[in-house]
Amino acid sequence: MVRFPVFESLRVDGYGLFPGASQDGDGLHTTFYPGLTLVLGANGLGKTTLVSILYRLLTGPYDIPGLDTAGDLGRRKLEAKPLREARHLFSKRVSDDAKNAVAHLAFRLGDNVISVTRNLNNLTLVTFEVDGQRRSTQEKESYQCSIAQMAGVWSFGDWILLLRHLTFYFEDRRELVWDKSAQTQTLRFLFLPEETAKRWTEAERQILQLDSRARNLNAAITREEKALGEEEVLADSALDIREELKSFTQLQDTDEQRRDDLDSIVLEFDMERKEARLRLMQAEQERESVFRALEHAKLTALEARFPRTSDTARYILGQLLTEAECLACGNIAVEAAAILEKRLSDSQCIVCGTPLQQVDSATADLTTDLSKKRMARATLSLARADTAVIQAREELLEADSRYEAARAELQALEVAIAQRRERIDMLIRRMPKDEIVLHEQREELGRLRSRADSLKEELSARRKDFSKFIEGVTGALLTRAPVIKKLFEQYAKDFLIEECELVWSLRKDRVGQLGMTISFPAFELDLASAAFTSPVRRTGPEQVSESQREFIDLAFRMALMAAADPSGGGTLVIDAPESSLDAVFVHRAAEVLTRFASSGTANRLIITSNLTEGDLIPRLLHHIGKGDRAERVIDLFEVAEPTAAVRQLKAEYLKVKKRVFAAPGVSLGHRK
Repeated sequence: MVRFPVFESLRVDGYGLFPGASQDGDGLHTTFYPGLTLVLGANGLGKTTLVSILYRLLTGPYDIPGLDTAGDLGRRKLEAKPLREARHLFSKRVSDDAKNAVAHLAFRLGDNVISVTRNLNNLTLVTFEVDGQRRSTQEKESYQCSIAQMAGVWSFGDWILLLRHLTFYFEDRRELVWDKSAQTQTLRFLFLPEETAKRWTEAERQILQLDSRARNLNAAITREEKALGEEEVLADSALDIREELKSFTQLQDTDEQRRDDLDSIVLEFDMERKEARLRLMQAEQERESVFRALEHAKLTALEARFPRTSDTARYILGQLLTEAECLACGNIAVEAAAILEKRLSDSQCIVCGTPLQQVDSATADLTTDLSKKRMARATLSLARADTAVIQAREELLEADSRYEAARAELQALEVAIAQRRERIDMLIRRMPKDEIVLHEQREELGRLRSRADSLKEELSARRKDFSKFIEGVTGALLTRAPVIKKLFEQYAKDFLIEECELVWSLRKDRVGQLGMTISFPAFELDLASAAFTSPVRRTGPEQVSESQREFIDLAFRMALMAAADPSGGGTLVIDAPESSLDAVFVHRAAEVLTRFASSGTANRLIITSNLTEGDLIPRLLHHIGKGDRAERVIDLFEVAEPTAAVRQLKAEYLKVKKRVFAAPGVSLGHRK
């Protein structure tokens, strides 16, 4: 089980941006209680810096290169790498280079209590403790391995993904609902066993490495072909042979390119054929279920209309009615079965055909409208199921036809390429002696092509294996989908009011830049609006408003965290959400955000906000619970180094702060 970090306390000492509330420079000290902690400030007082300190205490000077930029994560190596710029992130923001500044964070991962202290000058690890026991301060060998193990992920790279995609709501975050590659990677480390998640990542890395080698080799082949072509122009002998050889080579290159394209096409058509076969099997299973329901309805009607208890007679008639088999003579009697079914439908006696209203009332009572309705519904369902089976069978035939046509073309191409290769070799042997150098170059080019072909075959095999592996783990992830969907819909509905739901889907993508596509598991979003009364698929963030985009992303993250670890708790850090809120939704947003952190778990919610006179801050403070609310406010006006604007407008800021904290039930106190 994945465990999320639950923040307990933070200390920042000796750092110029946070000198502290007193003249002694006692720094910033705070305790994170279950529920909400509000970081209150103004532009330039260090809200984002404080959030960055929390993040870097957990990661150190390591990150995944390019994680905050656009692009498919499936085409990157998701490994934690040391970043030179990150080491001096905080020293550049103060005049003394943060030489004596340290930051300390205490947090929990499951049952483990972890304490981390780092120099803010260069992010080196000063102390590292687990459950009160000192451990080595070696970053990779000690800290990173221990944190990954306690968090329930197989690598420190996955720990960074957990922080970037779930714990911290950064401005440069990836929007998980629409960024399918980031979403797939998140589902991988959240809901798969560590060994399975590791196998997934390592297989991707191997494919990416081979893909890079293949592209580099193809580039080298292109350069060699260009050089060879230039040298052939200079040769003045064997013109006829050279022209014929050139013609054959061009044809060969064209056919080989088409063969490569067909390899991918055949693989894609084969996958479509398998998917169509699966849909047919599912339709046939559904049809069988509906047919059995119809049989049951017929037998129920037969039993209801049989005038006396006679198990033998009912069994004989039941077999004839459902299977059209006469147990008396052993023949198939379709017409007799149709007659019996019509008598059942027409409320006639099953044996003699007499209308039931003409027989005694006791027998008539047994013939109920309920049995007729059940048979009618079952018959209609069977007709629909038959239609679905026919449609699925036609789709399978079309998929088989496309696959066989592509495979036949590929086989014909391979024969033509082999025959042309023999002719090319013969022409090369006929070249005069002054063509020996060119011939050697062609041989070298041929060896490069052979290596490229071998590399391509290895890549293709690994991609096929990885595709089968993904098919296998998709089923395991699918079992978690209902819980995630339910939690998401609860959060999203409270945020947005409009009907909003997740839909399980498969996204086709490549690992690397070459080769076949693979179907990865993912969710897509359906959302209603003023223009659409029922939910409509939203394939990109540009199809929703800015506030909807923010809330949908938050709701999805909350749902993933709650589904992955429903009882262990976690921390969600949100930077300045007030910019995306209108006045009507302030109350709803505060309700949902604080409910995440007060649902009976140990969840922590840390929100940074500028000092504004809107309803957000009072609403948040109203929900943090009884007691001294000042303990849950990190007031940067008191503990941070004031900017020129704050010094000049200090009186105005104080007036605004008093009005904000004057809301009913909100107390104003002092803390470090």
